[in-house]
Amino acid sequence: MYLDFYRLKEKPFKIIPDPDYFYLSPWHQQALTHIEYGLMSGDSLILLTGDAGTGKTSIIYKLISELSDDTIVGVLFNTAVAGDRIIEMILREFEGTVPDNPTPSSCLEALQEYLLKIYSKGEKKVLLVLDEAQSLSNVALEQVRMISNIHSGKENLLSVLMVGQSGFRARLRKAKYSQIVQRIVVSAHLSRLREQEVIDYIFYRLRQGGAEDPQAIFTDDALKAVYEYSKGIPRNINLICEGSLVYGFADDVNPITADVVEAFSKERIESGLLEGHGDEDDPYYTDNSKEYIEALEKRIASLEKSMDIVKRTLVQLIKAVKGMKKS
Repeated sequence: MYLDFYRLKEKPFKIIPDPDYFYLSPWHQQALTHIEYGLMSGDSLILLTGDAGTGKTSIIYKLISELSDDTIVGVLFNTAVAGDRIIEMILREFEGTVPDNPTPSSCLEALQEYLLKIYSKGEKKVLLVLDEAQSLSNVALEQVRMISNIHSGKENLLSVLMVGQSGFRARLRKAKYSQIVQRIVVSAHLSRLREQEVIDYIFYRLRQGGAEDPQAIFTDDALKAVYEYSKGIPRNINLICEGSLVYGFADDVNPITADVVEAFSKERIESGLLEGHGDEDDPYYTDNSKEYIEALEKRIASLEKSMDIVKRTLVQLIKAVKGMKKS
């Protein structure tokens, strides 16, 4: 719709994670380095946290796309399940043999046999990624601790990357989680982007979208407005920039101005689809009604189910592309 108007070849601010558009901010580079070090060292538990929208899922896709073929990867995007089913789900994800009438203990034994079989061949490493780890129940967390303890001699047979929102790190500080925390050797946290990093992020994605001169599409004041309204969260940046391009095209505005960014952002704030950028007195931070919150929660739950399907499909596509390149 707006591509020709802004001389772009494709949409640069798609919400769905795309490895080709993955921007390595200093925070993301540091996180990847920490995770790769943990995998190389054979650490059993690795932790990655960050606020919603800071790029944790993008890190997962980037990691999967770059891991060598000697690593078997399993990913669970939905961890909000009964704690006694988590090991069964992990076993199924790795396409291991699930026992008849599975129980936590029988599935744990089957998973251990599967990992020992892989280890005995001396060819593959095994990585389990648990996305949205903050949704793990206490029982499930204990099960994760147990599987992270599977080893042969001095070698861990499985590395577990737990990916969760910032609050998950605070939850793990509680005394009852001390045993699992003691097994976390490597951890990383994704912080929000600073102003210059937001600008670099926008320019990078515009270049990936085919812009010959990305600095000619948004004015300096518009870039500043994107930073202020997005709070440095990549997902918000994508939403605001995409909407601003649509608004700008509709109003024949080129380059995008701060007024365009502000108009779109305020509309999204009023509709509850974007947080206000002011302080706690901002009326958009106020819970106006119980009905509104309940409706929003239902909508979020529905969107999360849809995103689980999209995420799993993307993982399968990444693995398929890697297989095609290999052949």
